[in-house]
Amino acid sequence: MRINERGGYRQSALVLGTAQLGGAYGIANRTGVPGPAAIARILATARELGVTHLDTARAYGESEQRIGAVEHGLSVITKVAPGGPVRASVDASRAALRPAGPLTILLHRAADAEDCWTELRHCLETGEADRIGVSVQSPDELRRALELPGLGYVQLPCNILDRRWLDVDLSGRPDLVVTVRSAYLQGLLVAGTAVPWPNLPDPDRDAVVATLDKLAADLGREGRADLCLAYLLSLPWVTSLVVGAETEEQLRANAALIDREPLTETERERVLGTLPEMPVELLDPSRWSK
Repeated sequence: MRINERGGYRQSALVLGTAQLGGAYGIANRTGVPGPAAIARILATARELGVTHLDTARAYGESEQRIGAVEHGLSVITKVAPGGPVRASVDASRAALRPAGPLTILLHRAADAEDCWTELRHCLETGEADRIGVSVQSPDELRRALELPGLGYVQLPCNILDRRWLDVDLSGRPDLVVTVRSAYLQGLLVAGTAVPWPNLPDPDRDAVVATLDKLAADLGREGRADLCLAYLLSLPWVTSLVVGAETEEQLRANAALIDREPLTETERERVLGTLPEMPVELLDPSRWSK
């Protein structure tokens, strides 16, 4: 597994997402929440494959408790409960996760930075956190977060259909860890035509899936999943991808794809020139109706 470094912080190209370990996460989820034995196998497999970090949150149901019940040896990124307070959330996370060392701690909502950032910086100063940051939802939130003193980590949602981030310039922040979540748009891009896509008519969905399949074939990729990950890893500001797994087999498949070469700049431009622009109502899961 490739290890990337930003300002002395080392992180594998794949970060194991664990929302699936705390609840039936993802619009295309068909297997439900793994049991304790399956979770132990997933975490052990991540370590075996060279994954350095897992990503969780206070808001991910029972995820922290289930992770803390396993001796896994992975570094942990967690997110403060939305609205804070930071102290109570960090204490609860540490009690559930039982970490051997410091955590990487993020605010789950960028809107909480005004009230919570000073307290989060205190976690860095005391050594409870080895890096602090923010989980953002939009480029505007990212631009505001970049002004926070001590910011060392950003997590943001992006995928091959999402062009909102293309104008973001992070060339002046080589120390900043930028981890991308929602690489498969909560599973839609892998499920393809097998499930409805929120806020997009079926004929439009079918056309996008067909275009993705043709691009994958033309560029010598193994399929849509490979294409989606290779695109994101080709973006120069991306450190790692957070990808969840409901089974050990999914984790192994994702790790194998992330170990492949990313798209070249020329290939990335071809992708951008071929795919149509998508409505933000599809790209932002917070706008999906239940």
